[in-house]
Amino acid sequence: MRRGFLALLGMTLVAAGCGFFSRTKNSFYSLERIPGTAVTAHGLPVGIDGLELPPGFDRRDIVVRKADHQLDVRNTQQWSAALEPAVLHTLAFNLASRLPEGMVILPGQAKPLGAVRAIDVAVEEFAAGPENVVVLDARWIVRETGKSDIAHHERILIDIASLESASVADGFSRALAALADRMAAEL
Repeated sequence: MRRGFLALLGMTLVAAGCGFFSRTKNSFYSLERIPGTAVTAHGLPVGIDGLELPPGFDRRDIVVRKADHQLDVRNTQQWSAALEPAVLHTLAFNLASRLPEGMVILPGQAKPLGAVRAIDVAVEEFAAGPENVVVLDARWIVRETGKSDIAHHERILIDIASLESASVADGFSRALAALADRMAAEL
């Protein structure tokens, strides 16, 4: 009887240990490219040379604003990569889908010989919450050798269904598409 009790106790401890050490499953989200309407543009090729995100938001965890200046950092709900390179790639490919073939120098592509234009993007705000809205507030500058820099400021508000991570990811993707639309119209 004592052996049976010890065996039962051992199995109970093993089962409890497995539950104690199990982890919550992580969910991963990506930014999606959203094709836009092609615009007629001409001029030198252009590439996004620099991108800066607000402190605290360039991370793998999805972050949502809450009331009273608090943040909900979702450790088990993450972007598929750090946010900054994901934003850079998504924005660059969105821009390329709107401008004529070969006009956008994509991340990782060699710059063509000769003169090119560069875009620097400083994102002041890129967040969801506390309302069901994604806010993208960005300043972007077009630089071309021998010409004055041209500065732009865009504030984009995208309504989302909820503050669930899937809706946040969709809102971020749509906000980047809207920024690409505005950039393409100015180039």
